[in-house]
Amino acid sequence: MSSQLKVLLFLRQKEGGGGVCYKHDGERFDHPHTLKLNQDTDYIITVQSPLLLRDLMIQGEKYELKEVRPETGKKSDDNLRFSAVFNTSGFAVEKRNNRKNVTVVLMFDGEVTLTTLLQCKFYPQSETDHSRWGNALSWIEYDCRLTEGQSGVLINKELFH
Repeated sequence: MSSQLKVLLFLRQKEGGGGVCYKHDGERFDHPHTLKLNQDTDYIITVQSPLLLRDLMIQGEKYELKEVRPETGKKSDDNLRFSAVFNTSGFAVEKRNNRKNVTVVLMFDGEVTLTTLLQCKFYPQSETDHSRWGNALSWIEYDCRLTEGQSGVLINKELFH
């Protein structure tokens, strides 16, 4: 028996709340989309899911999670939201035609684990021209399937909005 799971991943700069851009690379690299991030920059990563998020790991490093409560007066749906601060120090600036696959692992209650790769291009911290070219990222949507007896989830579809 299997069931569906929808997970949304939001990413924005911590300082000033600026958005993140992405571009469609087609089949030039491992993944069709590339996130454009600045080096040595704090980003807020927010995960929305109907399941309780226990742990978030990026490139093997565990991040402290905080539950994001709905604003007063706003209707809450059945989804939970958790966020963490992700810093890009230690990531090298990518040369032309190179991308970095960043592993993101989401561990939910019930021993459910979603593992995905974010294809990124890192720019110097002060660079704002190339890192802002492309589409503004609102969120990444993962449509997944849970299979009874297995802890990993199968990502059926990944959509950039």
